Amino acid sequence: MTASSVGIYKSIALHLGVAAVLLISVSFSPSPLPTMATNAPVIEATFIDAQAIADTKREQAQAEAQAREVEAQRKKKEAQAAAAKRKRAAEAKQAREKKQAEEAEFKRQKELEQLAAQKEQERKEREAKAKADAERKKKEAAENAEMERIMQEQLAKEQAAQQQRRHAQVLTEVERYTALIQQTIKRNLYDDDSFKGKVCRLNIKLATTGYVTSIRILGGHDALCRAAESAVRRAEELPVSDAADVYEQLKDINLKVEL
Repeated sequence: MTASSVGIYKSIALHLGVAAVLLISVSFSPSPLPTMATNAPVIEATFIDAQAIADTKREQAQAEAQAREVEAQRKKKEAQAAAAKRKRAAEAKQAREKKQAEEAEFKRQKELEQLAAQKEQERKEREAKAKADAERKKKEAAENAEMERIMQEQLAKEQAAQQQRRHAQVLTEVERYTALIQQTIKRNLYDDDSFKGKVCRLNIKLATTGYVTSIRILGGHDALCRAAESAVRRAEELPVSDAADVYEQLKDINLKVEL
């Protein structure tokens, strides 16, 4: 209860007390001695009592009205306070929800940034790995190519050396078989002093078995050439090598016959 309400109630109580005292004083005052006075004072007292009662009722009604007004104001203030409290609660809730939403959005953005950073890092790592792999493969390819070049160079040198050795061997074998062919021709050639110091050049073609397939006189002393041709035909087969590369040099051979 507020201070104004207490004051109103005190005022009402005071007025009620005054009215009660007046009523008691009227009811219990000693009866006056019978006199011959007039009726005017009685009428005046009755009027005063009625006026006091009316004033008391009016004041009581005013006090009650004030009390109702005070109560209405109190309820109004309570309602306003409750409304303000609800409003503050709603605003606080809205603020909390807004803050929570902002925090959630901030967290989401951070997570997105972290995810983007992670993806970027992974992309850079993939690119770096791919670049390193490419460089490694390039280096390996260059090393392999260099090794292959060295090996091919060594092989070529070895093959060249081998070919040179074989060529020398072939030439040696060709020379040897050429000498054998010349010896065979000379063995089948009849001896004539007129052939001394004379030369005949022949072209002879041979099969792989040494069989003479063709004889052609290229030039020289006629009699010696005819005798040499006859000697080749009598031999029928001439010495040849089983080695293919040596035979290649002997199958179509030009040689000199001289005594």
